[in-house]
Amino acid sequence: MCCGPTKTPRSATGETPFRLVYGVDVVLPVEISLISPRIEVFDPSLAVEALRFHNDLLEETREESRLRIIAQQEKTARYFNKKVKNKRFEVGDLVLRDSATSQPTISEKFKPTWEGPYKVSKDVSTRTYELSYLDGQPIKNA
Repeated sequence: MCCGPTKTPRSATGETPFRLVYGVDVVLPVEISLISPRIEVFDPSLAVEALRFHNDLLEETREESRLRIIAQQEKTARYFNKKVKNKRFEVGDLVLRDSATSQPTISEKFKPTWEGPYKVSKDVSTRTYELSYLDGQPIKNA
């Protein structure tokens, strides 16, 4: 991993980290030693004015980057969520419950992942159910 500034735009933001912080592109030491066109035409008096102009646009650049990050996160979520199958349970269905829900402090290596079966006694809201034991006795949530 490189420890200095980079000129490679990140795919999530479309900008370099240096540009998001300072509002201008980085000038690498190699560009200074090789006399690139960017260094040849550099005028210090115009640089201050250009820096002010870029600082005015910096918030807009950051906002565009933020929107690109959100779009990429939504795209990633769609990719992973397309394999999720929604399952609705009806009152009376038998279900298993994640044992980490009922015993979150117990973290044994060979502890079973699921416990039950339990009976769905009430549909509270979307994907939220009240459970009871098979004999109808309600389960108390701790």
